[in-house]
Amino acid sequence: MRKLFALLLAAVLMTASVPAALAAGGVSEAVAEQVVRAAGIMQGDGSGNLNLGNTVTRAEYAKMLVSASVYQDKVSGVSNASPFRDVPYTHWAAGYIKTAVQQGWLTGYLDGTYRPNHTVTLEEAATGCLKLLGYTTEDFSGSYPYGQLALYQSLGLDNGVTASKGTAMTRRSMMYLFYNLLGAETKDGQVYAQTLGYTLDANGEIDYLSIVAKQMTGPFVVTEDLSDIVSSAGKTVYRNGYVSTAEAICKYDVVYYTDSAIWAYANAVTGTYQSAAPSAASPTSVTVAGSEYQIETGEAALALSSLGGLNIGDVVTLLLGRTGEVAFAISAEEYAAGIAGVVTSTGTGTYYNAVGNAYTSRTVTVAATDGNSYTYPCTKTSIGEGDFVSIGFGASGTDVSVLKTASLSGKVSGYTIGGKTMAKNVRILDVRGTDTMRVYASRLNGASLDSDDVRYYAVNAEGEITDLILHDFTGDLYEYGIITSVKETSSDMNLSGSYTYLLNGEKKTLSTSGKTLGASYGPARLTVENGQLSAVRALYSVKNPDSISTLGMTKGEETWYFADACAVYLSGNGEYSQLSLTELRNNLSDYTITGYYDKDTKDGGRVRLVIARAK
Repeated sequence: MRKLFALLLAAVLMTASVPAALAAGGVSEAVAEQVVRAAGIMQGDGSGNLNLGNTVTRAEYAKMLVSASVYQDKVSGVSNASPFRDVPYTHWAAGYIKTAVQQGWLTGYLDGTYRPNHTVTLEEAATGCLKLLGYTTEDFSGSYPYGQLALYQSLGLDNGVTASKGTAMTRRSMMYLFYNLLGAETKDGQVYAQTLGYTLDANGEIDYLSIVAKQMTGPFVVTEDLSDIVSSAGKTVYRNGYVSTAEAICKYDVVYYTDSAIWAYANAVTGTYQSAAPSAASPTSVTVAGSEYQIETGEAALALSSLGGLNIGDVVTLLLGRTGEVAFAISAEEYAAGIAGVVTSTGTGTYYNAVGNAYTSRTVTVAATDGNSYTYPCTKTSIGEGDFVSIGFGASGTDVSVLKTASLSGKVSGYTIGGKTMAKNVRILDVRGTDTMRVYASRLNGASLDSDDVRYYAVNAEGEITDLILHDFTGDLYEYGIITSVKETSSDMNLSGSYTYLLNGEKKTLSTSGKTLGASYGPARLTVENGQLSAVRALYSVKNPDSISTLGMTKGEETWYFADACAVYLSGNGEYSQLSLTELRNNLSDYTITGYYDKDTKDGGRVRLVIARAK
């Protein structure tokens, strides 16, 4: 059985990229292509192109069926006999055609021919896949092909397939058909991928990443140029989950590749090497900058062991691979990159000097622009919570310094802010006090940044923005709910309040001490600090929008985009029940709709709540 990783392909391989197309079932073309390639069902031409617009011949389909079966590693195109009078044993697909016909997945014609160059119709393709799932002629109700097509649709094999009855299957439709086949249930109720040796995750679903991962080569670390590792010709290139180019891959990126794609990860952690487990002699995990990291490769384990060149107490850089484990490790001086962020807490930690003696140092924990949190020794007592800092690394150790303000303003359009360009892997952090959130460039698209919105930015040698710290710009660091109860009291000069609100369908109650907030019923932005409600602000509204899409709502010439955590409620008789956005969009004519937003889109605002009322 092939081992599965508890990860989703879309999250790990395609994170934040924009798919070229989406099937009806929601899977991107790029994901479907990667899976059927990696499963060995479909392969590209000499340039790696799947030629998805081309039609599929009966000979090609026979090979695909065999490649999607338990015979994948047992059958080739070679045959010692001619299976049909128009398929001699020398035909490139003779072995595949012979197996497919013997298994009953395909049939020849009454005149003794197979017609290998004829195109495959939807009903032929659907019937072949149904046979792989264990269905027989007795399972199809009605005359051919209506019974076959009805079952094909009910099993979800049609998601993304554009062919109709009697029309030829393109390679694109065939790609989606086989992708759907892997996740379909057999006649016996087993997920088809299990019959090929794949196991399921805890939710009973295929972990598609394992299908791709078994074909991956790597990891490798780029020392000079990607071409030293693998040619990018005919391959799709991803960097940190985004569709990219070979030219964008940099020194110290960690790379994996298959015949059709290259994945590069620029994810490095720099800090003091504090400990190794189970021992420095044979480490399987290490603690650096206050966090523990599992080791992925033997090369990294050697470098971080007592036999390698990196010792406990050194300032090191861990190069992390696709699963966040340590693929390689080098000295921080060699890597020579700094970190920027905000101090979220201070404390103390144990460190080791060059001769292995332990000592205790004051520490700062920094939420960095890469979205991670790191702990560093810092003896400068003037640096505390809420300070914006940079972390430098050198032969003398770690240096924590207060950042100088670097203002920036302009409209965000794609990867530009005013006249400046952001790097494709720009790291953005939004900060409110000691609360932080990583932000992706797409979140800012269309917004206008004022100088007060930007606390700091850094650029690389090409002048591209690599790090950006925002000052409470997105509004995503607040809670948004519907206030359903307000109780404010004043007695003996003591003010207090109790406020009940709905947050994602869950009822919560928070209080104030020494003040009241003057809150009203209805949708609001809530500021929560140390478990108490410190501020409430009503939201703006847009009533009866002209249209609602999966991205937002439009009225006239204005569009308001939905927040990632936007909650949709159905209101009636003073009660609220949650709806999905899909349910709302499918029944728009049944409701009057109001969207509630915190600020205009150009200021980073989003629709936080939607309330529907039955007409």
